[in-house]
Amino acid sequence: MAGGTIDLDNVIDPDNMAVQISDRWREWSSLREKKVEEWKELRNYLYATDTRTTKNSVLPWSNSTTTPKLTQIMDNLHANYFASLFPSQNWVKFQSTNRDTNKKQKIKIIEAYMKSKINQSDFINVSSELIYDYIQYGNCFATVTFERDNVEKNDGSLYTNYVGPRMVRISPYDICFNPTAASFEKSPKIIRSIKTLGEIRKMIKKDPSKSYMEDVFNKMLSARAAVRTSERQDKSEGYVADGFTSIQQYYESNYVEILTFYGDYYDELEDKLYEDRIITIVDRAYVLDNQENPSWHGSAPIFHAGWRPRPDNLYAMGPLDNLVGM
Repeated sequence: MAGGTIDLDNVIDPDNMAVQISDRWREWSSLREKKVEEWKELRNYLYATDTRTTKNSVLPWSNSTTTPKLTQIMDNLHANYFASLFPSQNWVKFQSTNRDTNKKQKIKIIEAYMKSKINQSDFINVSSELIYDYIQYGNCFATVTFERDNVEKNDGSLYTNYVGPRMVRISPYDICFNPTAASFEKSPKIIRSIKTLGEIRKMIKKDPSKSYMEDVFNKMLSARAAVRTSERQDKSEGYVADGFTSIQQYYESNYVEILTFYGDYYDELEDKLYEDRIITIVDRAYVLDNQENPSWHGSAPIFHAGWRPRPDNLYAMGPLDNLVGM
């Protein structure tokens, strides 16, 4: 039918910065595609209840019984690593280098504070998840946030659940970076997350100082309405979030893909360099936020640990990689 197609670039009207960061995500994601397939294969063996979910399903055997040897090795490694990291309940120790007469008293205060925050922030359980990442993928990623969790009661008063630092696990599937960079710290990073439209609205409501987010949110709603009501649209894979088959399915799902860029960004059109920035992209089309990294260390508060480092590649090898297929 004539006039039944729309040009997504005209409907969505994307920001140049958002498009470039989205292209960088696709580029880095394609560079690790082989590694991700290896992770998936190993995961199938670790959690298999029969051989029909693994590559052994092609073998001409009359039964599908599997021997979970890899799973047993993983559980033993996790138990040993966990016991080494947390040998007792009083594992937190602070060593002071100051020659202060009240040094012992200050050490007790600092250790008591840290123990309190560790217990309240679920630090040990998050560490357990990171150990599993370390064993399964050979790579684990985490960041640190400062949270102020307040709950408003019916009478208008605020009840504080938690205030302080919190360690947050980052799934190896949800972070991309330049694998050939000199170091993980120096490489720009992009973290992917999924939120609903309601969560985005709540995010904007919590920070009324950033009124420009309201304009971006209205653009998102307008683009969704235009794509949903159209009969057909030109194919544009650049706007399709990972895990969705088409732009139509993505916009009808009420979910929002968020790409958060950490590092230096050069805008070729404006010939402008943004150093040490945190840039938040939604729908791979709009810049929701662009702020300077508040970290005092001059780098993104994202940390990486690898089991067996490989030369010229930041993705480390895992302890079970050599055992797959044996």
